[in-house]
Amino acid sequence: MTYLLKNKSKNQYRWKIISVIISFCLISLFNFLFPNLAHNLSYQIARPVWFLKDSITKPISNVKGYFISKDSLVARNLALEDELLSLRLKAIDYEILSKEYEILKNKLGRHEELSRIVSRILSKPPFSPYDTFVIDVGSSDGLVLGSRVYLSDNIIIGLIKNITPHTSLVELFSSNGIKQETVLSRTGASFILKGSGGANFELEVPKDTDIILGDVFLYPKFSPSIFGSVYYIDANSQNSFKKIYIRVPANVFSTKYVFVEKGR
Repeated sequence: MTYLLKNKSKNQYRWKIISVIISFCLISLFNFLFPNLAHNLSYQIARPVWFLKDSITKPISNVKGYFISKDSLVARNLALEDELLSLRLKAIDYEILSKEYEILKNKLGRHEELSRIVSRILSKPPFSPYDTFVIDVGSSDGLVLGSRVYLSDNIIIGLIKNITPHTSLVELFSSNGIKQETVLSRTGASFILKGSGGANFELEVPKDTDIILGDVFLYPKFSPSIFGSVYYIDANSQNSFKKIYIRVPANVFSTKYVFVEKGR
């Protein structure tokens, strides 16, 4: 009897393995034959899971905040005050620039009417592919492939790559290997930045090229949007080229909402 039980147990284990392999093969075949349908189904299935994850993790993060030490709170408060001062100065600069752009557009007889909608981020790395977001709006909300995605009024971060009726996949410009033409704000020169991941970009230029720390690159359109700013320059004395490191001037992966332009 003992041998029969062992054989039965082994057979059950073997059939479980075979069932898993067959299921995996069927899912892979379905995804290969019907990629768009598979994407739509996966988004629809994952959507309630993303909402549930947010509802669970948010209370946990709030509880965690109670255990922050007094010294940490003081340090954070000072850092926030510095950041607030910096933002106020930037707001003044932005207001001046906005007025100048409006005056220029009126003189040229051109005015852009942009229609944007606020979208909640359902999933971000590591729960979505690297340098992508899944957002809760789609074609039924007026979005199309290639719709521009913004972090704020003037900071552009990516484009709509895939779309379903109620969700969309945002691919960031910083995705590894993606190239995008930009304009250097200070000089008006055009450069092609290469995405290096994590909201960062790289650019290699001759050493005498006029690019300095803090320079801002703009997305090329009539009302330009901020693409990134220079935070480091690697100029090796033995090399005739220098490497420029650029990043989006905000914490892209901590935001909960983005702004998306409707179909163009």
